[in-house]
Amino acid sequence: MTLDELWITLVAGLFGTLLGSTATIVAAVIGRQPTLAAIVDSRISVLMEIYEKTIGELRAEIARLEEKIGLYERTIRDLRDHIRQLEAKIDVLTADLNEARAASGLELRSAN
Repeated sequence: MTLDELWITLVAGLFGTLLGSTATIVAAVIGRQPTLAAIVDSRISVLMEIYEKTIGELRAEIARLEEKIGLYERTIRDLRDHIRQLEAKIDVLTADLNEARAASGLELRSAN
């Protein structure tokens, strides 16, 4: 037997083995197809339950965050109103101070 004949025999044997193994695996998969389908369906059901639970949790968290945002927006509005009131009081007090200084003859200092 020559080297070429040996390689041809080995390649043919290897090819036959691979072909046989592949056919066996395919036959096993086809034979188990209903079992695999049931496993896949079960897994999909579990994933859907997890998905729905997660969506519910996220919606609840969104509702809580929206409530917090509303509270923060009201607080900011109230604080802006309070700042405007304080600025108005500062303006009145500054005017009163300037009048008092003018009445007493003291120099007016700049607000800067």
